[in-house]
Amino acid sequence: MDENMKNIVLVGAGRMGGSMLRGWLEALDSDFSFWVVDPHAGSPMDELLVSTNLNPSVVHVKETTHLPVEMTADAIVMATKPNLVAGALEGLKKQIGENTVVSSVAAGVSLETLKSATDGSVASVRAMPNIGATAGCAVTAAVACKDCSDDQRALINMLFQAIGSFTWLQNEEHMHVVTAISGSGPAYFFAMCEAMINTAQAHGLDEEAAKLLVIGTLRGSGQLLERNPDPAHLRETVTSPNGTTAAGLTALRDEGRLQTLMDDTVSAAKARSKELESSVF
Repeated sequence: MDENMKNIVLVGAGRMGGSMLRGWLEALDSDFSFWVVDPHAGSPMDELLVSTNLNPSVVHVKETTHLPVEMTADAIVMATKPNLVAGALEGLKKQIGENTVVSSVAAGVSLETLKSATDGSVASVRAMPNIGATAGCAVTAAVACKDCSDDQRALINMLFQAIGSFTWLQNEEHMHVVTAISGSGPAYFFAMCEAMINTAQAHGLDEEAAKLLVIGTLRGSGQLLERNPDPAHLRETVTSPNGTTAAGLTALRDEGRLQTLMDDTVSAAKARSKELESSVF
């Protein structure tokens, strides 16, 4: 086994885990060896490996005990359900060394949970990517335990930047806000698209035209925001005084109802994130 290789163990190769693996295979060089633990035989893994046309060192196993005893992981990324994290880490004890960093992307899995699932001395990172990972454009925020080294942070940074944009947080409590904003956020945009499509049809457009216009508008707006990440300025740019956009925005924001709706939405998701954290075990 090549001692210079970085060994990355991914636990869970479902939608999120599989998307992360695809990003790693496409963005990271041959200095990485990926070991995949997934209990579901016939998962999308085989199709993924064929579609990438790459030949990394990837092992697809059904049980953690099938990993080579002599292999020590540089990073273990938990992409399984929250209630399965502790058991999976228990089965990976032989792969955890003094320099191993353990990261979880499961909602509600705290740094304390990760610590208690190991021997208490393993560096841990709590991360929250979103569904954008399936398109290579995830946004991820993470918080690390105090004893996470610069090298371990750099490795986690590299892994998550391979699937999109990444930022570190200082306060773990803010992970609940991250979950509510970016973790759940794509669904809010999708729901708004649904509502706009329904409204367009109610006003006479057929479904195909409504979808093309709404989805295309969202796509173009996203590209404009990438060029100029100032939504207030962009809103002002497209809004002519006494024009149609001004009239629509007045209705949308009347008595602060848009802001109130967003506040209520995020507060509800944040509260649920806290409930999940308290009920992981």
